Amino acid sequence: MSSNVAEVITISRNCHRCGVEFQAYQNRRICATCKKPKMRRERLMKQLTLREKQVIDLVRQGRLNKEIAHTLHLSEGTIKTYMHMIFQKVGVTNRTELAVWSLTQHEAAA
Repeated sequence: MSSNVAEVITISRNCHRCGVEFQAYQNRRICATCKKPKMRRERLMKQLTLREKQVIDLVRQGRLNKEIAHTLHLSEGTIKTYMHMIFQKVGVTNRTELAVWSLTQHEAAA
């Protein structure tokens, strides 16, 4: 088999950013959607629930879990659960990174 034919052969893979299965070409690890920042942001924002978006907005404002819980009429434990789920979806490890991410997303949407 010639090298040109080998390059055309595609392999089914999962995107390293969003996890969606796509056809990889020449060992690419990121799908075409994730290469386009606007589309990636839109896909991620669709994955977040309305409540998660509310929590993110309050984190961006610098609110503590207790204040977020009071504002949304939820328990602190529920807010911790939301924070954990948001961290996983967004790909951050703490609330400071989440606030910075949120600010950049907010500015990009404007």
